[in-house]
Amino acid sequence: MIYALVLILALSSVTSATSAPRTDVAIGLLLIAVDAQRDHLRISEALRISNPGREAVVDLRITLPPASQYVTFHRGLVRPSETDDGFRDRIRLPPGLTEVAYSYALPSNRRATFIRSFPLPIRRMEIVARGRGISLRAGRGQPLAPLAVAGEHLPRWEVRTVRAGEGITVVLAGLPVSRPWLPYAAAAVLAAALAVSLCIRLTRAPARTGGVIAGSQNF
Repeated sequence: MIYALVLILALSSVTSATSAPRTDVAIGLLLIAVDAQRDHLRISEALRISNPGREAVVDLRITLPPASQYVTFHRGLVRPSETDDGFRDRIRLPPGLTEVAYSYALPSNRRATFIRSFPLPIRRMEIVARGRGISLRAGRGQPLAPLAVAGEHLPRWEVRTVRAGEGITVVLAGLPVSRPWLPYAAAAVLAAALAVSLCIRLTRAPARTGGVIAGSQNF
């Protein structure tokens, strides 16, 4: 679902990604689609790389957020290899546009903050998030009109003119999480209520010299 969303965004953004000529290799359009699942995010990233000159071979090194898992390569990569902080690949860039796409999972709680940076300058970055009631913002840039997909209105954010290596902070809130602590919390509240009730009953009980209470003093 989320990779299909990336393709929808890519098709809708072709004009803005190719309208102005460049004299160097750059990412004309970077799409980040976040699918908020319970306790984790599935993040898909699509890079539309523009090469206005001769064919070139680039050592593309992508840094992923810490704790990223289950990296999947979808398009444009030949022999990606794992690195300490992400992956890398040597890719051929013919004149024109080359698309690279991949996805990964990131553990999350009610709120998630991660930083994205890339080895090439970016003309335009667009971020979209899917999930009921979630909010999206970035460290700079501006919100866009929500994207209507299958009856849902997905929040979007745009950042323009990102330098190579510049970090863009992405913040999501209102994320879905599991609540395994609820039964334990309920049990703790019940135990505390019973303890308070028992203490009140003991302090209000009249002193007795016989029976169980008096007899317990002989132990």
